Amino acid sequence: MDSSVVFNVVTTAIAVVAVVTSIVFSTRQARIAKHANHISVLIDLLREFRSAEFHEQHDYVCTRLGAEHDPEDGVRGLPPEAKAAFCSVVYYYQSFANLAVFGLLDQTLLVTVLRTRIVSVWKAVRPFVERERELRGEGSTGTYLSTFEELARLAADLPPQHVRDQMAEARRRLPRNRLSG
Repeated sequence: MDSSVVFNVVTTAIAVVAVVTSIVFSTRQARIAKHANHISVLIDLLREFRSAEFHEQHDYVCTRLGAEHDPEDGVRGLPPEAKAAFCSVVYYYQSFANLAVFGLLDQTLLVTVLRTRIVSVWKAVRPFVERERELRGEGSTGTYLSTFEELARLAADLPPQHVRDQMAEARRRLPRNRLSG
């Protein structure tokens, strides 16, 4: 075999390996960058979650809103304190839902972290949202808070065991030396 042919085969093989390696590393880098975006967005939104006021409003929406107010007048008919709690809590989760819809936040991550809370809030506000849609002329399939409704549906469909399964999977992925140190 001629040395120039061998040289050409070797250089072509090296070039192919370089291209494949570049593709693999760029794909991995894009995935890491996307994951980093998810983390920063999630941390920013969870900052509000740490406030005592948010939790008081959350408890109010889940336990007292429906007991103290008739959904007949929709969200617009709520008195100021009730409407403030509704907006604070519901639009908080709506923000997560919007980010998930547009691919800026992994909805599975979000639903895994906040599953129980999302489901309980939707259950409490659903009659008010459905009536508000009717009052707006949207009917029951309107767009008012529809991304939050979809997020709540996804959360309700996620089995409760999912969080524990995710934690077990994370433990399996940890290198052995990190577990012992």
